Amino acid sequence: FARFIGKRDRTGLHALQEHLGHVSRAMTDAAYVGTDFELGELINDEIRKETRAALEDLLTASNLSGHAGRMIASRSPFRGRTQDGDLEEYIEFILKDSGMVLGVCDWGYCLYRREHSACQGDDHGPNAVLRTQSACARCANFAVSERHRVVWEDRRLRNAQLLEHPALDGESRKLAQERVLECDRILRGLDGESDSAR
Repeated sequence: FARFIGKRDRTGLHALQEHLGHVSRAMTDAAYVGTDFELGELINDEIRKETRAALEDLLTASNLSGHAGRMIASRSPFRGRTQDGDLEEYIEFILKDSGMVLGVCDWGYCLYRREHSACQGDDHGPNAVLRTQSACARCANFAVSERHRVVWEDRRLRNAQLLEHPALDGESRKLAQERVLECDRILRGLDGESDSAR
């Protein structure tokens, strides 16, 4: 449970709620920890591990996609390097002193700044309800690494297959086309090409 919460991906909460026998997702998501300080500490440890791994991925990636990904790729002195002492020190600095909120999900990373949030997040981080692949793809906070490629390839394939369906209505066709273009932009960025061109 701590590992699940630490990964900060809420898409599986319903299944976890069913497994634990909770009446509501809110109980699973927030109230389950309650006064269990040991579980709270386990969750915090998992969050730190996931954040550290995400920062290593972002800082050393040869190619990144998304608005924030392009910014990091152009500025990171660790780009394309393996982990070393300088990287460890830099990550420690970020974790302790920067106050950065890093949102992690299956399709990318959010270097969260409320004023640029496409998902209309609050002072604590991204909005879990409005945080979708499409919202993230157009957000200035968003970064994608090679770790997320398969999600974008699968999404592109599903939408391309949907476009082949003869009974697809016009509105659904337009949405599927937009999603294919989003995926193409992200994948071009991961390939080292400009992900802003159409």
